[in-house]
Amino acid sequence: MTEPTSNIFDDIMHRGMQRARAYQWSAAVEAYRRAVALDPESTEARFRLGWALWNQADSERPTLTDLAVVYGAQMLGLDQTVRDGRRRLQGNRLLLKDAVFYLNSVIDREPKSARAYFYLSKTLQALDMRTEAEEAARTAAKLDPENEVYNSMVKTIDHGSLSIPAVEHSANAPQTWDDLVLNPRTKRELRQMQLMLEKPDLAGDLGVQPPTGILLKGPPGTGKTTIARILAHQAKCSFFAITPADIQQMYVGESEKRVKELFERARANPPSIIFIDEIDALLPIRQGGIAIHSDKVVNQFLQEMDGLTHNSRVFVVGATNRPDMLDPAVRRGGRLSREVEIPLPDEDARLQLFGICTRSATLDDDVNLETLARLTEGYSGADIKALVNEAGMLALIRIADVQEACARSLLMQDFEGALENLG
Repeated sequence: MTEPTSNIFDDIMHRGMQRARAYQWSAAVEAYRRAVALDPESTEARFRLGWALWNQADSERPTLTDLAVVYGAQMLGLDQTVRDGRRRLQGNRLLLKDAVFYLNSVIDREPKSARAYFYLSKTLQALDMRTEAEEAARTAAKLDPENEVYNSMVKTIDHGSLSIPAVEHSANAPQTWDDLVLNPRTKRELRQMQLMLEKPDLAGDLGVQPPTGILLKGPPGTGKTTIARILAHQAKCSFFAITPADIQQMYVGESEKRVKELFERARANPPSIIFIDEIDALLPIRQGGIAIHSDKVVNQFLQEMDGLTHNSRVFVVGATNRPDMLDPAVRRGGRLSREVEIPLPDEDARLQLFGICTRSATLDDDVNLETLARLTEGYSGADIKALVNEAGMLALIRIADVQEACARSLLMQDFEGALENLG
């Protein structure tokens, strides 16, 4: 560049930074576009343009509320609102793709630009390109290992992954069926599922056609997630736990892509269990129209389920407290055809649960667990655990408020107070 042109370039770059510092991202993008046009080979101008494009896209990112407005307008026949909403979604995606182009052009010119890889990772995450984003983040961290921000980006992507490579248990977490308080029939059914996963050849010799999945149904707090984890632990399976929020995405086609990715990962790590909590929210009854987005997710899930065989050694476990909301096709033969009821504990089971939950606590002689079991009809295992914890909190305050030394133990009055607070 000639000296006058160089001065103009520097002025434009300075102006772009001023706009960026004022969070005027659209104006910053325009300034950096002019800088790139003036000097197409400037890696700094290209980086600043990619960086500003990402920030503009992030600041203008449509929220879930915006998406709901589009769906509602579609249902009401408000075509103009629908077109405006879709145009905004498409515009945001175009900004992100433009940012990817310029950041990649920086990497082509400077392969060791850690900052370009970092912002490329953030942009790819926004486009829901998880694998590519993770690769870019790892490259940034490798190029600049001392940068904590780059290293934390890698951890963030890892923690946001759909899969959990192996079942992890804390020292006090239940790991066997004996650690669970369930009726004998339910335990027997779950043990059958474990053996079919653990010994598929034996099941085949006996003429048993292993199911591809089961549905755990019962009220909240009855231990459905814990049951799935123990099943994976006992059958020595990889464990992939997801919720509807992990799958459902704003952009068209991304949710189905995540379903496909989930099953691909499970098939690549056999034997494996895919656990879907609140499965009724992910696979509701198909209705068409306004729910066409969720219908496509259901269709993709059914397609993946139909592709499972007993040789693939992939098992799907769904959990719900609203089985009536689940699409009927999910519950038919060959899919989640086996259903296991996880009921609320009866009085004897509640007594056992109180014994387990107070195992590490010091109880006063006046604490009567049988009375507590009788008073907590309708409580789930999670409710009882919360009750014991609340009693402990009340005891903590009571003991701290007493000036003289007193026994560090839970009294029956602590449990009575907890019942009143949680009642």
